Amino acid sequence: MLYFLHRFVAVVLLLSIAAGCAAPNAPTLSDGQRVMCDALGALRTAVASLSDIEPNTSIEQVRGMRERVGGLVEAARRANTVLQNQSITEMVAAYDAFSRTVDGLNAEQTVGNAATTLRASAEKVNTTLEQAYTAARCAQ
Repeated sequence: MLYFLHRFVAVVLLLSIAAGCAAPNAPTLSDGQRVMCDALGALRTAVASLSDIEPNTSIEQVRGMRERVGGLVEAARRANTVLQNQSITEMVAAYDAFSRTVDGLNAEQTVGNAATTLRASAEKVNTTLEQAYTAARCAQ
């Protein structure tokens, strides 16, 4: 997974640099879009796991979920420094809010009553991710 993140960031940066080149073998916009859509697709799969949070979910499990999603979100954040896509910015902000909610949990064994808040926060991440996916024209 970490290899994919590094590869994704490298490819996006190379594509953005190459976009200004006139070389006949330069990557096309559709190549860049495909890479971005692949990355957003992987992120969609990871974010789906956040909806599994229940009152009896352990804090450790939630933190593990956050870490799995966080690596992909970080890759999107880095790529977006070049792309400047508002939908991705909003998705990253929603993830940051989710992450702060997880950080605010006390060290109890389970999530308990915070499950509802966490699921709502995770749903916001999912909604903004779907908007980013649509804005990047990945559904076409």
